[in-house]
Amino acid sequence: MRRLWPILGLGMVAVALVLAAPWLLLAPSHDRDWQPVYGRVAQVTPLPDGRVRLSNIRDWSYAPDGQPTAQTWIARDLDPAQLRRVWFVMEPFSKNPAIAHTMLSFEFADGAAYVASVEARREIGEPYSALRAALLPTHEYLWVWTTERDAYGNSTWFTEDALYLYALALTPAEARAILREVLADTADVAANPRWYHTLAANCTNVLARTVNKTRPDAVPLDVAWLLPGYADSFLHRLGYIAPGRDFTTAETAAHITPLIPAAYTAPDPTAFSRRLRAAMAAQDTSATSR
Repeated sequence: MRRLWPILGLGMVAVALVLAAPWLLLAPSHDRDWQPVYGRVAQVTPLPDGRVRLSNIRDWSYAPDGQPTAQTWIARDLDPAQLRRVWFVMEPFSKNPAIAHTMLSFEFADGAAYVASVEARREIGEPYSALRAALLPTHEYLWVWTTERDAYGNSTWFTEDALYLYALALTPAEARAILREVLADTADVAANPRWYHTLAANCTNVLARTVNKTRPDAVPLDVAWLLPGYADSFLHRLGYIAPGRDFTTAETAAHITPLIPAAYTAPDPTAFSRRLRAAMAAQDTSATSR
């Protein structure tokens, strides 16, 4: 048996090298024939007055059958001093409760809100495979910035997923620091393409590592890093979501799927975000008064 250990050890090293080789030899790229929703890379330009110009924000509109009716890309000057609140967005997309997509939304004093989402960037005709992306460098990942109207309309009608929007309990300084780090990482990914990995570089743990640059261990390692469907309950346990309220109540108040169709009739993205939050406040008041 002792003679087998060196052979087994060499075999394990060989397997590890075979698995690692594609990740080391293949270079990620922004130059591919991308699906239109991933067609542009968000660009970050610092301005002299402390604001930041964010370009290639997706602001598409969708019909109730899920088809895009307008494919608009916009640019906005963001002022961290005008940041009002950071929101955590949860999008379950499977019957398995462990599976979900997570995002951050940054709400500003004028009511405008922009969603930052780490996504596996796919080429035309390329399906998403979580298993394949865990084994091989299949997709690059990208910080996709959108208006809330685009992100939530896409989820409601195009992918038909549920949505939950949680206000994060952060100080103004913490919120601004997170915005700055997300923008910095957006700029870095735009300059240096990166591979997506189902376990090591997914929508949730890239967010967590980015937030942890603002304060070490702000979001400690947890199973939610690997299984994003548990991310909202994890953040609730940490006190970032609805401190002082039980999670079931917080989750009910955060469920925005039924509110989106009415809000979607708003004339512009900022009006959509304002209308959605007014509906959320009314929904929460109604629930707590029962």
